[in-house]
Amino acid sequence: MSAEDNKRTVEKYFEAVNSMDEDKIRALLTDDFRIKSKNVNPAVLRYEWGIDNFVAAPRLMSARMKKPLKLRLIAMTAEGDRVAVEADSYGEMLDGSTYENAYHFLFTFRDGKIREVLEYCCSYTAYEIFGKYLNEKGEHVES
Repeated sequence: MSAEDNKRTVEKYFEAVNSMDEDKIRALLTDDFRIKSKNVNPAVLRYEWGIDNFVAAPRLMSARMKKPLKLRLIAMTAEGDRVAVEADSYGEMLDGSTYENAYHFLFTFRDGKIREVLEYCCSYTAYEIFGKYLNEKGEHVES
């Protein structure tokens, strides 16, 4: 696949995550997909998830929100099998707080599907809002 094809797949990924369409999300990922947080602290935010935990995350996060979390794709740079993404998010929590974060994602592709995502974001912001909903492995727990 070309770098432009990979960028189009990233756009579809953002659409699928924002719509919380688990089937569409899964269809964009390889069977051995993983997402790895590059946060340093706190330790609970240094997670690495496989496909099942990742596909469920938008639904589990949004269950604590007035409306589903929205990720906004700001810019992309692609070369070979990698796409670098600048993004941000916005969501209003049920408890009245607001979750806003800035991200850098590095997507790696294999055979036209997303094989790996490395996620960089403000860990303080993520932990302040979502930390109480994570287990020791950084996985979302059902309310």
